[in-house]
Amino acid sequence: MSIIDNLFGTYDMYLLKFFNQPFSVFLNIFFIVLIYSIYPILILLAFFYMRTKQFEKLSHLFLVVVLGYLFVIGLKYYFDRPRPYENHPELAKIFEKIDPSFPSAHTFLSFLVLYFIPKRLPKWIKYIFILYLIVLIPIGVLYAGVHYPSDVAFGAIIGLLFPKIISEGFARKVFKF
Repeated sequence: MSIIDNLFGTYDMYLLKFFNQPFSVFLNIFFIVLIYSIYPILILLAFFYMRTKQFEKLSHLFLVVVLGYLFVIGLKYYFDRPRPYENHPELAKIFEKIDPSFPSAHTFLSFLVLYFIPKRLPKWIKYIFILYLIVLIPIGVLYAGVHYPSDVAFGAIIGLLFPKIISEGFARKVFKF
């Protein structure tokens, strides 16, 4: 049992069992597509910043994603927390992953993207985008049974903090703007 399980075990399982109730093949496919759609979103953001010649924002996005993702992967293997379905066979699982569970990389990326939502988007599109990033993706990984709620919470915190820790000014220095 990992240190994370000792700290959050009971609460994690209670919340996880609430969300981990796959209802239909349609919802299963919907959440799989939703969870993995964060990668095309990152590519579209990068394309947007290239197209609008916002190279400082593009370099910041690139640096934060690469360094942040490496940091999250490092934490995953440091804590080596098994996936929920590995410790609790009664949980429904839609798909399997081979890396450790803590923290959630998809949630990390979805919260990180919040910082990079283009300012010029209409308000209603921003609201839909925010709903997708901070509600649907985290619920999706719980629904799929691949993360505990504490994995999601810590992934979100890291995703919110990383664009501030690795500032746009630092990215400018790294890429010599």
